[in-house]
Amino acid sequence: MKIIRFMNTELTRVAPDTDFPTLLATHASTETRHTYVTDEAGKLLGVVANLDMMKKLVPSYLTAGLAASISDGAELIRKRFEECQHLTAADIMQHDLLLLNPEDTLIEADVRLQESRYNALPVVDAAGILVGDVGRKEILKHIAVEICGLPATV
Repeated sequence: MKIIRFMNTELTRVAPDTDFPTLLATHASTETRHTYVTDEAGKLLGVVANLDMMKKLVPSYLTAGLAASISDGAELIRKRFEECQHLTAADIMQHDLLLLNPEDTLIEADVRLQESRYNALPVVDAAGILVGDVGRKEILKHIAVEICGLPATV
């Protein structure tokens, strides 16, 4: 079974020149873990994950013990946010992507997800146009409902 049958097509997309505040607001207002950076034609250029955003806002040198000693984390994050104002989606996005094709099978998608460090992978057509993404959630739902015949409950 091809992933084109069950891939997610409700994607969050931004242009490469999207500024950091807009990118942060976009992440905060959507349910997705990834924001896809595409050009005007829809060609995938990169991905910005929630983790990428958090790495910009919370210092990577913090340990659990050090974080517990910070009395006002909000001030630290505000300062980091101000320092990131000049960044764009192109500055933050991940370029080295593992891609899926709409004709890939459920099993191929699952294996690639296992090989990657991601919960979802972008699906692009032969021209590199972003057409969807597939994650473990979509695969599990397809297995439960379409293969095992279980009811789709909310």
